[in-house]
Amino acid sequence: MTILYGFVLLLLLWYGYQVYKRSIVKPYREHGDPELEFCIIDIRDYISAYRSPYPGAENIPLSYLPRVLKGRFDCQDDILVVTDNKRAAKLAAKMIRKNKNTDVYYVNSKEGSTF
Repeated sequence: MTILYGFVLLLLLWYGYQVYKRSIVKPYREHGDPELEFCIIDIRDYISAYRSPYPGAENIPLSYLPRVLKGRFDCQDDILVVTDNKRAAKLAAKMIRKNKNTDVYYVNSKEGSTF
């Protein structure tokens, strides 16, 4: 009976790890040209993205992201999210992973910074 409890415990731990792994968003450490490795999505609003554009990024505000992911967005690579805060990156990662099983990285952009 204790073997059964141990197996159930291991199964629950594995499931918890999978849920945790799905919710995690990794920060991007620049080690090359991001345009070659990622599909880049800028989830900031249109004004912020216009004032400080990220090279090679497609601007899809966070509120439009679920609709675009269902429709026209097709990417086979990992995804790099350009955002103002980590909370928005977590929300975007949750939406992206709901439709695609890829790793999601984020770059935190500050107003007035250059890329």
